[in-house]
Amino acid sequence: MYLSETIARKMICDIGKKMYSKNFVSANDGNITIRIADNVLLVTPTGISKGDLTESMLIKVDLDGRIIEGDYKPTSELSMHLQVYKENDAIQSTCHAHCPHLTALAVAGIELDVPTSAAASGLVGRIPVAPYQCPGSKELANSIIPYVKDYNIVNLGNHGPLSWGTDPMGAWYIMESAESACELAFNIKKYLDGKVRPLTIKQTEELFAFHHVKRSSAAWLTCPNTTDNQEPAVSFSSYFDIKLGIDNA
Repeated sequence: MYLSETIARKMICDIGKKMYSKNFVSANDGNITIRIADNVLLVTPTGISKGDLTESMLIKVDLDGRIIEGDYKPTSELSMHLQVYKENDAIQSTCHAHCPHLTALAVAGIELDVPTSAAASGLVGRIPVAPYQCPGSKELANSIIPYVKDYNIVNLGNHGPLSWGTDPMGAWYIMESAESACELAFNIKKYLDGKVRPLTIKQTEELFAFHHVKRSSAAWLTCPNTTDNQEPAVSFSSYFDIKLGIDNA
């Protein structure tokens, strides 16, 4: 069951504005697609800020990239999005952005695999990094093939994240949650010297069972067998050796 074209056009513009307002894109960065029929997609145009999108700017194309309707030129990275649909017929939407924290990991070639929170484990999972390929090229489109069936997001090397989902908001939520998980990991490293009380394998299995999460083994985070996350917490003041009151002067 596909969204109507009217609803899909509005959703792309709404997601584009969210991307822009959250600084996930700058200038004319990023692309969004929604499948509205077996062989028809709505896609964003090239050269347009995602914050300035209007419904009339969107282009209808088929799964081979041929333009069906539209006055604008499709994104130059269309082939990458088309490849997602060709690899997994259940997908109905894709998002590509240049989120700051995720893109930092893409530039460094670092996969995010830390089981910091229930959201990071349950919503996102491991975020792999694909080898660098030239943006817009056939090689870039081919580089995502190993990831589409096992993951819901991939970080394009030296480029930025591409997410997908069975509905448009699902694809967007993966992007948003992945950036949040990445920012959290950076903050843990920066402010807490990497201290984390991770979720264990058993806790992650319980999380998946309770929330009906289906996740391939490849997309699991690096979960330990044991943790101290059920032990009493330490106070902020004692952990950071903050002096409180004149008695501690």
